[in-house]
Amino acid sequence: MKNLCYFYIPLAVIILASCSTSEFELEKSVYEPDAVMPSLPAYTEWGYNTFGAFYERKLFTYNDEEVPAKVINSAGMTRFILKGELDRIDYDDYYDGYDPDYTLMSLTFELPDFNPETYTDLVLLNDKVIDLTAPDLDVILVIGTDTVDMDIFDGELEFKRVQHLFVDENPVKVILSGYFGFQALVNGEPVSMSYGRFDVGVDRYDFARY
Repeated sequence: MKNLCYFYIPLAVIILASCSTSEFELEKSVYEPDAVMPSLPAYTEWGYNTFGAFYERKLFTYNDEEVPAKVINSAGMTRFILKGELDRIDYDDYYDGYDPDYTLMSLTFELPDFNPETYTDLVLLNDKVIDLTAPDLDVILVIGTDTVDMDIFDGELEFKRVQHLFVDENPVKVILSGYFGFQALVNGEPVSMSYGRFDVGVDRYDFARY
């Protein structure tokens, strides 16, 4: 009999599909283009391990060589980290044989008043909206090796849906799906991170508490 994969949602269990996929397969990214903005991945809630946004007119997306998301709880602060690349070329050109031209980039959101002990506690973020202008948190943007000094004056991080993923009735990941965007002053000039969306899986190896 084939294995059954489940997403667990509070008060409900949904059987997704009959599958024989190994847990290693769950680490891969699955790109599904947005119907309106195909350069970005569509918003999904399937644990596709993708994210994307526009930083000004440049594209910030996941990178197949990087772990797309991590959650770190350290020194009393929890941080949600998206790590990928800036200014990836058009996917059509990429598959036509051109080399991608990009710079590594990471975006870190601090999550105040949230102190998870294990990755399974991340489900407590379900349906949470975080005001990125709050004085007790920080948003950290790193492009290449340079940290961008930002003063955010508008923006939100929304965990629209956070759910357990079970394989063979054993919990293996927590899937975090949602949206983000903000405006900030950088060297006195307004810049924006827009149309951000994420659908990422975090397991015990992507979560750290120390």
